[in-house]
Amino acid sequence: MAFGLEAISPVEVSLNSPRVEYFDVEASREGIQLHNVLMKEVRDEASKRVLQQQVRAAANFNKKVKVKQFLVGDLVLRESAASQPTITGKFKALWEGPYQVTGVIAPGTYRVSMLDRIPLKNAWNTIHLKKFYQ
Repeated sequence: MAFGLEAISPVEVSLNSPRVEYFDVEASREGIQLHNVLMKEVRDEASKRVLQQQVRAAANFNKKVKVKQFLVGDLVLRESAASQPTITGKFKALWEGPYQVTGVIAPGTYRVSMLDRIPLKNAWNTIHLKKFYQ
């Protein structure tokens, strides 16, 4: 279907095929309108199913997430791959620190500083931090 009309080959037009002879313009328009209405319903149902699947996937993901919360003053280690991604190697340290949490920007996002109170310029997410135990 192109531009709301069904395509007809030149051979069908010249030989008067049954499709051309018995073609009814009104029936064709009604069929196209019905098709459009049904297609809208199909799309609505599909969008509902997609939304339900997204909700299920989010719930499945969220039940596996371990919530880590730090308080101001807690000592934490920072993931070295997040702070220096270009340094690689078998013997590199996986964690750096300890650092002290100096502020909570949002749930899961923290400002940290070195132990001598020099703040780090970036904020850090909990996935890149872990609690330091003395």
